[in-house]
Amino acid sequence: MLGPAGPIADTPVVFPLVLATAVAALAALGNAFWWSRRVLPSATVAFGLSLGVTATYRGPGDNAVAGWLLVETVGALCVLVQVARRPPVRPAVAGAAFGIAALGSAPLRIGLWLTPPSPVWEVVAVCAVWTLLAAAAAGVGAYLRSLDRRRERSVAAARREQRLRLARDLHDWLAHEMTGIVLAAQAGQLDGTDPVRALGQIEEAGVRGLAAMDRALRLLRTATADQAAAQTVTMAEVAAVVERFAETSGAEVTCEIADIGTQRPEVVATVHRVVLESLTNVRRHAGDPGTVLVAVAEADGEVVVEVSDDGDQRRRRSRRGGTGLAGLAEWVSALDGTLTAGPARPRGWAVRATVPL
Repeated sequence: MLGPAGPIADTPVVFPLVLATAVAALAALGNAFWWSRRVLPSATVAFGLSLGVTATYRGPGDNAVAGWLLVETVGALCVLVQVARRPPVRPAVAGAAFGIAALGSAPLRIGLWLTPPSPVWEVVAVCAVWTLLAAAAAGVGAYLRSLDRRRERSVAAARREQRLRLARDLHDWLAHEMTGIVLAAQAGQLDGTDPVRALGQIEEAGVRGLAAMDRALRLLRTATADQAAAQTVTMAEVAAVVERFAETSGAEVTCEIADIGTQRPEVVATVHRVVLESLTNVRRHAGDPGTVLVAVAEADGEVVVEVSDDGDQRRRRSRRGGTGLAGLAEWVSALDGTLTAGPARPRGWAVRATVPL
C-alpha cells in the first residue's frame, strides 16, 4: 500500500490486515479441501486473529483497509459455513457464535478511524449488516448440516431395510430347505425306509440350500431386493415348491395354481413367499397332517393365496413361533395386500393372503 508516508512506513499498518485475510482464506480452503474433519481449530485461529486485529487496529480507515476487509469477510463466511455444518452440535454453536462476533465487529476497523469520523448510527448499521451476513452463513451451514443428517438417516434406513430383506430371503428359502433336510434325515432312520432315496432327498435339499445362499449373495450385489426377486422367482417355482413338499411329506397334497396372468414380478415373488413360508410352517408345526391344500387364484382384481392343513393344533401351540409370519405380513402389506393366519375348522391351520394385481 502506498500512502503519504511511503510503503515502508505503511507496512506495519497493513501487515495485520494482510495476515488476518491470509489466515481466513487459508482456513476456508483448508476446511473445504484438506482438513474438513478438523474445522474448529483453523476456524478458532482465524476468528481469534480477526478479533485481535479489530481490537488493536488504530487506523487509517481508508479504501485499502476496506479492500482487505472484504476479502477477509468472504473467507471468514466460508469458514463459518463449515463451522456450522461439520462439528458436533455444541462445538458448532460455540464456534458459530465466535465467528459471528468476529465478523460483526470487523467493520469497526474502518468506522472508528475514518476522517472525518462517521456518525455512530452509520457504524452500527454497517456492523449490523456484517452480523447478518455472518448469521446467514451460519444458517446456510445449519441447513447443509440438516441435509447431511437426513442423508445419513436415509442411508442407515436403506441399509437396515436391505438387512431385513436379506433376513427374510434367507428365512424363506434356507429355512424351508433345512427343514426338509432334517425331516429326510429323521425319516431315513425309520425301519423300512429306503436309505438311498432319503440320502437323495437330503442331497437335493442341500443343493437347493446352497442355491438359496447364492441367491442371498446376489441380492447383496443387486440394486434392490425387488429386482433380485423378480429375476429369480416365477410361478413355475411356486409349483415346484409344492411338488418338492409333496415328495417329502406323508400328507396328501392338493395343488390348485391358476394362471394369474400378472406382469408384476413383485406379486409373483409375494405368492412364492406366502406358499414357501406356509409350507415350512406345516413341516415344523403341524405334526403329521393328513391333507394339505395350496391354492392360488385370481378374483376381483386380486391374487388370492391359501395354504391350509388339518394338522394337530396342540403341537403348533406348544412350539414357540418365529418371525416368519410377521415378516410375511409386512411384505404383503407393502403391496397393499392383507394376510391372515389362524386355526381352521374343524381342525388344522390356514394362511390366506390377498394382493392387488
